[in-house]
Amino acid sequence: MAGLVWTLRWEADLSRDEHDALATLLSCIYPEHHATFAEGRSWSGARPEGRVIGYSEDRPVAHLGFIRRTLRINEDSSLLVGDVGLVGVEPSLHGSGIGLRLLEEASTSFHNLALPFGFLTCRPSVVPFYERGGWKELPGQATRMIDNDLQPETYTGPALALPVLASMSEWPSGQTVIRDGLEV
Repeated sequence: MAGLVWTLRWEADLSRDEHDALATLLSCIYPEHHATFAEGRSWSGARPEGRVIGYSEDRPVAHLGFIRRTLRINEDSSLLVGDVGLVGVEPSLHGSGIGLRLLEEASTSFHNLALPFGFLTCRPSVVPFYERGGWKELPGQATRMIDNDLQPETYTGPALALPVLASMSEWPSGQTVIRDGLEV
């Protein structure tokens, strides 16, 4: 799509109108969670620290939220990552390549922030999309975190890492990632 403008926006710099526009976009991307994004709330679990946003004519059409976080791997190792969530593109633009461009923009932002890795969990059906964007599945990985009801949860679905300033060989071995907080 021609004319897209990409930007990294910090949470403290977003206006109420921008949160309203992002909430509208996220409601379209995640219709099953429409109520979560009511009244201009533009986050789900952990509030993002930063957001990579693609704008078309001053309207957000692509979004990826992240927080810089230290993950624990099996209690004895830790790793700084850009913990990612709320990834999506306006449904009418699916298949246009904007999603892969969004992942490229996020990778560039993580590089500029000196993050060794990106990290995310997702539904199995979207793993191929992330793999096309350079993300690597962490087979057999379980992710411990706090769910949106503030209860401990272990997610055994797909977890992926994006090597940014480090190689995948530097990802600690282990079967459990401990997020120590809400998912973005």
